[in-house]
Parts: sequence; structure tokens; C-alpha cells
Amino acid sequence: MDFFRRQNWDLVGRSYVWFTLSGVLLVAGIAVWATMGLNLGIDFTGGGLIRYEFEKPIATTRDAQIQVLEQVRNALGPVGLGHSQVLIGGNNQIIVRTPPVQNDEEAMRQDDAIRAELEKLYGAQYGPIRDLGRETVGPVVGGQLRASAMHALLLGLVLILIYITIRYEFRFAVAAIIALAHDVLMLTGFMALLRLELDSSFVAVVLTVVGFSVHDTIIIFDRIRENTRLHRRANFADTVNASLLQTLGRSIYTVLTTLFTLTALAIFATDSIRVFAIAMIIGIILGAYSSIFNASQIVVVWERYAARRRAAASPTARRRERVRTTATTAVEAAEEDYEAEDQESEEPAAKPRRLSAQEAMERAEKQAQDEKRQQRRERRQQQKARAKAGSKSKRRF
Repeated sequence: MDFFRRQNWDLVGRSYVWFTLSGVLLVAGIAVWATMGLNLGIDFTGGGLIRYEFEKPIATTRDAQIQVLEQVRNALGPVGLGHSQVLIGGNNQIIVRTPPVQNDEEAMRQDDAIRAELEKLYGAQYGPIRDLGRETVGPVVGGQLRASAMHALLLGLVLILIYITIRYEFRFAVAAIIALAHDVLMLTGFMALLRLELDSSFVAVVLTVVGFSVHDTIIIFDRIRENTRLHRRANFADTVNASLLQTLGRSIYTVLTTLFTLTALAIFATDSIRVFAIAMIIGIILGAYSSIFNASQIVVVWERYAARRRAAASPTARRRERVRTTATTAVEAAEEDYEAEDQESEEPAAKPRRLSAQEAMERAEKQAQDEKRQQRRERRQQQKARAKAGSKSKRRF
């Protein structure tokens, strides 16, 4: 982590780059979502439910049931029914939930294809197969469940807004909510672009990504608050930039360790788990990106806007703002000193070294303290001068 602390990367100074990138991807994702739509699975659209019964039990233990489910899913893939859901009823029934069909002919083709595959797998070993019929079922994730999930998400966002406002400030809370909305919309856009099938587990993915993203955002906000207390007179943008570099290593390492497991699931797991893992990978990357490059930058932009309003409101605020912005002057003066030293040296002139964010913040704090001491000395000298002038006038009389 010390590697990132020592760097002089100006992440805050390039906020327009991060905002532009997020805006372009967000607009593109929404456009794809609006034009192509989402690839909703059976849980959202409903479909047909077909039951098949064998003469002998085919799965009497938990391990046998898992094996049968895996074999049936693999067999249905080549016939275009790989997205069907397979269940075991009792010991001798297999239940297949298929996507919705347009007419009876398509339903008969599905039934015949499924029955033929089951005959190949288990017909000779477990006896003849009896078709128990087909029935049409509605979506598992119906309108009421979707509304409940949306209400839960909105309630969570409101509670997050209240908590961050109490613990930090309102501007931090608004920045965190904007970052979370960015993550959810971007994740949905990527799912529409990649045409990944969404099932009921996508609701869990969204809630998990929101929790992961806000956790990373809170860690960064906490470091910003600590540095602001330690360096009260430093420029706020430099404080945020130093805080980002101090927490950047932790964010990267946390994301990488999580992605290792999810990547393994995406490669080796079944189709249903693979879609879940891919969605989690996209969501966690987006959450880490928004925490570092969006939420904190929004706080800085808010502070700059508030500072301009304060400066326009009162002369006292203008003087305080000049003190708070001494970090920029300190950095420029330091770079000029390095450049002058390089010019005076006998060796070929090297490129001036740019201060790291931590060094710039410390130098700004030191210069602000020096300026404050100078102001105190000037006030003492003025008081001594007034006192001396008063004593002379007394002696005169």
C-alpha cells in the first residue's frame, strides 16, 4: 500500500475525465437497455411446466439428485433448451420449466425433444417414461415481487442517505447515492449489452453490489474525514487526493481477491451460476470505480461550488478561502524551486519533480501555519506600535 501513498497521481485534478467516461458509458448502457431490452429469464417471463415420471426411483440421495440435474441440463443444451430449469419431484419425477412458447406446435416440439433426451439418459435403466402433462405457469418474480424489491432498494438508499449525513455531511451522502445509482444503471446496461439472461438471482446481485460499493465509499470518506481533521488548513482537493491514494491499495487488493473467486465460478460453474458470477464481476468493478473516481470527485466539486458562494458572500470568507487554497501556491513554488536547483546544477537539467499528494498537503499545511504565525507577529507588532505611540503621548503631557 505504501507504493500508492508515495505516488504523485492527481486523481482529483482529472475529475472531468472520470465524469466524462462514466457519462458516456451510462448513456450507452441506457440506450442499449431501451433499444434491445433485457434478456429476461423464466423467473420474470413465466413459461411451461412439464412433468415426467419414471417407473423406478432415479435419485434417492442428495448427491444422486445433483448428478441427475446436471446430466439433464447438459442434455437439454444442444436442443435449444439450455436455459430451462430442472427440478426433481419425489424420487421418480423430473420437472422441466421451459420458456414460453408461441403456439401448440412449438410446445409439442419441446415436449418431444425433452422426452427423447430423457429416454437416452434413463429410459433403459429406470423403465418407461410417462408424460404427466404440461401446464402454463406465471413468472416467479412477478409484479408484486419486483415492486417489493424496488421498495426495499429505495428504503435502503434513504437509510444510507440518513446515516452518511449524520456520520459525515449531506454532500457525502448525496455523492454516495449518486455513485450507487451509477452502479445499478451501468450494471443493468452491461447485462443488456451482453444479452445475459436475468433470473431471480439478479435481484441478489444488485443488492450485493450496492452493499459492496457503499462499503468501499465509506472507507474512503472516513479517510477523508481523518485527513481533514489532521490538516485543517490544507486545500480540500489535495486532502481528498491524498486520501484516495492512501486507500487505493486497499480497494484494489479487496477487489482482486473477490474477483479471483468469482472468476473461478464464471469459468467452472454451471450456466445459472456462471451468469450470477459474471454479473457480480461487472458490479464489483463498477462499484470500486465509482467509489474512487465518482463519489469523492463529486464531494470536491460540491466543495468548490460552495467555496465560490462563500467567497462571494462575505469578505471574511474570501480571506479564509485564500488560506485554504495555499496548497496550490505551495506546489507551484516547490516545483519552481526544483526547477531552479536543476538549472543551477552542473548536470543536465532534469524534469522538475512533481510533489506527491501527501507532500503537497503537508507543505500546504506548513505554509498555512507559517502564514498564520506571520499574521500573529504582525498583529503583535501593531499592538506594540500603538502602545509605544500611546506612551509617548502620555510623556508629552
